[in-house]
Amino acid sequence: MTEKEGGPGMRCLTPAKITALTLSILLLLGGIAAAVWAVVTFLMKTEDPRLYDVQINPADLRLSVFDRSDGRWKFVCSSSSDELVARISCEEMGFIRSLGYSVHPFSSVSGNTSEGFFCVDEKQLEFGKKIKEVLSACDCENGRILSVNCQDCGRRKLTVDRIVGGEDSSLGKWPWQVSLRYDGSHLCGGSIISNRWIVTAAHCFPERNRLLDRWQVFMGSIHMSSRGLVQSVQTVVYHSGYQPFIDPNVDDNSNDIAVIALSAPLTFSDYIQPVCLPALSQSLIDGKVCMVTGWGNIKYYGQPSDILQEASIPVISDSTCNSEDYYSNQITSSMFCAGFSEGGIDACQGDSGGPFVCEDSISKTSRWRLCGVVSWGTGCALPQKPGVYTKVNHFLPWISTAMRTYDQKPGVYSMG
Repeated sequence: MTEKEGGPGMRCLTPAKITALTLSILLLLGGIAAAVWAVVTFLMKTEDPRLYDVQINPADLRLSVFDRSDGRWKFVCSSSSDELVARISCEEMGFIRSLGYSVHPFSSVSGNTSEGFFCVDEKQLEFGKKIKEVLSACDCENGRILSVNCQDCGRRKLTVDRIVGGEDSSLGKWPWQVSLRYDGSHLCGGSIISNRWIVTAAHCFPERNRLLDRWQVFMGSIHMSSRGLVQSVQTVVYHSGYQPFIDPNVDDNSNDIAVIALSAPLTFSDYIQPVCLPALSQSLIDGKVCMVTGWGNIKYYGQPSDILQEASIPVISDSTCNSEDYYSNQITSSMFCAGFSEGGIDACQGDSGGPFVCEDSISKTSRWRLCGVVSWGTGCALPQKPGVYTKVNHFLPWISTAMRTYDQKPGVYSMG
């Protein structure tokens, strides 16, 4: 039977009970809101440590550094060494070059979110040292803070939707990829890191290939048969510790890295852009899936690809790659492996020196970083014989020193 309106089920909700129920609901909602706010606050507090400790604000280019002792971002107070601070900071973040700097009164800075300042110990400033190592909390008595303009990198200018087992790339997708050609023939790949410098592998420069006027750098196209942009080479610096150049009988491919200076600065475009280097002390993450690109052979005994190839492959832990089933302790601290245990996708001949790039957002904006250089491997795409790459973050001080030491010095040099 249907209960009549105003029956016993309704009479139990007295005004006092309605008030109590309302208060209970409000308290419950308040508790939920407090819990949500706590989660949001926790996430906001934990966001900063996930970023690199040195940042450039996109709005006004102010330089800020995270103080992990009290969990706050602090501006860097201006000093007489602002230019050097700018250069060191940009390089530390993987941006290679400082394009300039400026100084602003703290009160004029928009979007002020800093809760303090850092001052620079100018006597301790040097390349290769983290900027935090020369900073100390201060009151910034001059009231002026530093803004820094770093070279942009690791971002495509175009919207984009032979590696063995890879697929054709598209124009502008990997705008830092270059082809290194000797007497007009493709020998190695390389990566643009600034308007003058290319990173590649040392093994691309055996003694028979050290005549500079026979080298050319091809870029701005994914087709080997396309004209693209061709630049001559002014300087080659290869690592003096690359063992096969010292003793061909030594089975150690450590220090397989080189840098090349172009004869004239590049003009960046939709199809030619620099890639970022890793930030100082940034580590590779085992299992992270990254990209390898190149025009190398699409089979071990095959022909080079006419179209730039790309493939996604994961980083393999050193412990796995040094096991007996893989490379049996041949992987040193300056190398790493990437690929699949079953094989099938790998770099091959002709990909040497080319980029292994990983994407991250440690500088707030998503960027690609040159984490590896194609170095060596047993065969191509064989099971448990993945590609081996030079670990770029191991050589950041070497790259920096080579560029500063041999800037505007034509020739082929060996540097340890």
